[in-house]
Amino acid sequence: MLDRTNFTIEDRDRSKGLYFVRYVEPSADKGEPGFFSKLFSPSKADAALLKLRIAIVSQGVASTVSVQNATGAADNSPNAQRILKVIAEDLQ
Repeated sequence: MLDRTNFTIEDRDRSKGLYFVRYVEPSADKGEPGFFSKLFSPSKADAALLKLRIAIVSQGVASTVSVQNATGAADNSPNAQRILKVIAEDLQ
């Protein structure tokens, strides 16, 4: 399920319920960068790439899914909300 859309699973730790993923942000600006932007800015692909953790914790008959940043702290950013929405839609 996680390897669909903008996710790529890099690694997983099934015993802890962790999935280490790369997520490519959908780009709002599809315009071509200028000359100096190309020279001095990271590429759009690098700037839009996020390394995240998807944590799945079993709680009795239910499970909780959360998005964490690369260091394991909770991530409540708009991208994290988008990811949770995609996962929830896939589970329905």
